[in-house]
Amino acid sequence: MKKRLCFVFLAALTIGSILMADIQAPPGSRWGWSRKLSRAVANIAYGITEIPSVAAKSDRMDGSSAALSTTLIQGSGRTVIRLGYGAFELLTFPFPTYHGTYKPSYYKKDYINPWFGYSEFPPQFGITSESGYCRGQPY
Repeated sequence: MKKRLCFVFLAALTIGSILMADIQAPPGSRWGWSRKLSRAVANIAYGITEIPSVAAKSDRMDGSSAALSTTLIQGSGRTVIRLGYGAFELLTFPFPTYHGTYKPSYYKKDYINPWFGYSEFPPQFGITSESGYCRGQPY
């Protein structure tokens, strides 16, 4: 009887621990080596789109007279930084480099202030430009 009671108790404990297991994805599961590789290829191939993106933002915020100088200086600087991050991530895509994860290591603050920080992928142009944002974006 004592053996049977111990067996039932252990079986209930085992089944209970299985049923209470956390089956949700871990926080870093969105980023993997393949996403890091695709981010690197996108930054190298489309990093040049920072120049027209800076031109459009500068024209919208400061006017067309400031857009030319801002585009030349900040647009080319952001393009070089994107190319650098792309080359770095292309060389290190099989290894987790940022805090033991595959997350992007650059400063992401573009959702607060669009002049600082970088989005995970280069900006898009065309019909789907800024499609991930809401219509009323307060700055």
